[in-house]
Amino acid sequence: MKFLIGANPMGLEKAIPDLQKKYPDIQFVHAPDRAKLVDDIADAEVYVGWISREAFLAAKKLKWIQSPSSGINYYLAIPELVASDVILCSASGTHGACLAESALGMIFAFTRGIRASIQAQPEHKWVAQQVRPHLFELTESTIGIVGFGRVGRAIAKRAAAFDARILGVDMFPSNKPDYVAELWGLDKLDELLKQSDFVIVTVPYTPDTHGMIGAAQLALMKPTAMMVGISRGGIIDQVALTAALKEGKLAAAALDVCEPEPLPADNPLWDAPNLLLTPHIAGGTQWEGRYILEIMYENLEKYLKGVRPLRNEIDKVRGF
Repeated sequence: MKFLIGANPMGLEKAIPDLQKKYPDIQFVHAPDRAKLVDDIADAEVYVGWISREAFLAAKKLKWIQSPSSGINYYLAIPELVASDVILCSASGTHGACLAESALGMIFAFTRGIRASIQAQPEHKWVAQQVRPHLFELTESTIGIVGFGRVGRAIAKRAAAFDARILGVDMFPSNKPDYVAELWGLDKLDELLKQSDFVIVTVPYTPDTHGMIGAAQLALMKPTAMMVGISRGGIIDQVALTAALKEGKLAAAALDVCEPEPLPADNPLWDAPNLLLTPHIAGGTQWEGRYILEIMYENLEKYLKGVRPLRNEIDKVRGF
């Protein structure tokens, strides 16, 4: 059996010597050249990495794909993969802490005057009088979390330390932590938007979540509120968000994800007022590789024993 690890920024291939020692009958191979993946993957049974449609069609022996990413919409865009019997697993759960820290950091960039001070620094301007009147602490504010999975729960846990009131909505609302005021189904999304001072969108991208935060939803929010998107582009309508910011119907927004990526230089989103953009980096952490390898090791053991489902195994039709 050939176990192929593709190009990745986490150094997952460093585990190959240990894997080879534990599983001497398996051929572990690193394929760092994306241009040669079509050839390298042709006889692989297991693949860890991102894959194109061309590479998938070339992978005649493939039975299991382990994504190094929590999001799997790129894989589900390959119709032949969705229709196949190939197992697809995500790295869900590995990015909860870093995404939560990024989401709160984006909020603090505005509420604590950090963004405004950074913008003034190159001009050598001391902007205390301009910035201080607009500072805001999270005490008694309401933070609404759209999608209460592992990332949403990680955000809620950390936000609770700032004495904020926390609301959540999820497709499958259950096991509400004591520090969360309300955990509702998605039918209460409008209510969450109306009450929240900060809305953080963490739902995965699926056909059902595409454009779920559009002009109608943004219009429900307080004009003093802030929108944060950290899961996938396409869930928040970027045209509607840009318009809401330009028209002063929303105080601020921050996005780590866009549609498309990279965001074209001429996209109007770049020039939207009071918008912070980061280039899909919120999932980065010094522990990312370790977390993903834990899933990979666990799933390899299950796969060899024929135990299903694997950890984070995806229903490719439902999209999660």
